Amino acid sequence: MTASLRSDNQAVGAEFTVRPYRSSDRQAVRQLAGEDEFGRPYLASKYSGYREYLADSVSHYYDLEPESMFIAESDGAVIGNLLGAVDTKATEKRQATHTHHLRRKRLLTGGYGLPFWLIKVIRSERVPTITRAPYVDPAEYPAHLHIGVNRKWRRRGIGSALMTAYENYLRSRGVAGYHLYASSFHYQGMSFYRKFGLEELGQFLWHFYDGRRWIIVTETVFVRSLSSN
Repeated sequence: MTASLRSDNQAVGAEFTVRPYRSSDRQAVRQLAGEDEFGRPYLASKYSGYREYLADSVSHYYDLEPESMFIAESDGAVIGNLLGAVDTKATEKRQATHTHHLRRKRLLTGGYGLPFWLIKVIRSERVPTITRAPYVDPAEYPAHLHIGVNRKWRRRGIGSALMTAYENYLRSRGVAGYHLYASSFHYQGMSFYRKFGLEELGQFLWHFYDGRRWIIVTETVFVRSLSSN
């Protein structure tokens, strides 16, 4: 059931509630990130260290900008989250410092165990794109987001409620708009963003190592302007 919205950025439905992030949600958010089956499911199922790496990869959201995050919960359990940022340029700097330093520290102290997967993952993250990504105007679409919902809770309106709460939050901050990226292997996400009415700015191609092989991914850039809504 789609939740009804409230003025305090919360949404309430018969099955779930959407609310702002709390520090007590940190471990649940990390678990959702580590269980992302659209990343590298083979590596995630085989290496617990890789799941920790995935969780650390989004640490700049819950450590440095938790006020831009939203949680979906049911009976006190976190079933979905939206990781947001109002200024993508600032977030990229945080990721290059905070996140990089955290992952390096955990790697050196054994936090990821024996990372047999690391070389190919890093190579995949650094390989140049096949075609050029479309330009995203930082003045028009400065914010961005990542959204994740527990697979057992999809198709119940949770994603829409999270997105709507985030849009209300951005409007309250005077943010002009937002953008996000969706990969072709995440077909459910692609379908959801189109159904939600986001505009497709463009696409580009890149190489991705899925844990067993290299594949070519079509990445779609979605945007929404909030200034006219």
